[in-house]
Amino acid sequence: MKVSIFFILFLFRCSFIFAQTYLHGIVVDNEDNKPVPYTTIGLINRARGTVSNVDGKFSIDLGVKIGDNDTLRFSSVGYQTRDFLVRDLNKSLSTPQLVIALKKSITELKPVIVSSTHAHIKILGYETTSKLLGLGFGTNSIGSQGGVRLQVNHKNTNIENLSFFIIQNSFESLTFRINIYEMNGGKPGDNILNSNIIVKILNKQTGKITVDLASYKVYVDKDALITLEWIEAKPATIGTLDIAAVLFGSTYFREASQYVWRKKGTGLGISVKTNY
Repeated sequence: MKVSIFFILFLFRCSFIFAQTYLHGIVVDNEDNKPVPYTTIGLINRARGTVSNVDGKFSIDLGVKIGDNDTLRFSSVGYQTRDFLVRDLNKSLSTPQLVIALKKSITELKPVIVSSTHAHIKILGYETTSKLLGLGFGTNSIGSQGGVRLQVNHKNTNIENLSFFIIQNSFESLTFRINIYEMNGGKPGDNILNSNIIVKILNKQTGKITVDLASYKVYVDKDALITLEWIEAKPATIGTLDIAAVLFGSTYFREASQYVWRKKGTGLGISVKTNY
């Protein structure tokens, strides 16, 4: 008999019943005014957020109980983060579309020493194809993410690929983003990636999904958190997705893009192939 466990972040049903004060807009590059797709948008330390679509457009309900001094953050890989006070954004509610311009960030990549000796291969995370236990995402959880801590014991460890196993999928189209965060004091820190890694799953696909990360040249020296961020689903109103999990393990999760990280027992079945 299949047991399906759903974390709060994945099936976050929005228990807030506030008046709708939607903010509509588009996120663009400040140099060429081109849309910045899949920008994470969220109220800092609040379980409320969203992600801009492939055209950079977004819509978020600020809610009347959100204070004027709350901060809405716009964050995108490869760009500098921008923060706005809600009181300032409320002045823009009557405008047809708010334009948020982001400035590219300059990331200095650390040098990597490549040795001619034979590389050692190691699988990190939770590798499973079991259909007995699953963790689910929900259509109204855009911007939420879950992942596992990678225990890295060697410097210049290269992450070659990421795998997970879909037990059940009723969506015609799914879009995830892979994020990799450094771990600081047992908590997720900054995202170490400088470009988006987007995963698209079509036609209700199930089974093992493997994403090649070799071209991104991702190297880590210490423990890191690797996550799947839920950024788009079609149809957007209803659907079920279960990803295989393991009973003994742990998952870090975030209900919204700028909300706090939490840790739960049961490990989301994400594994990575590494070499060092």
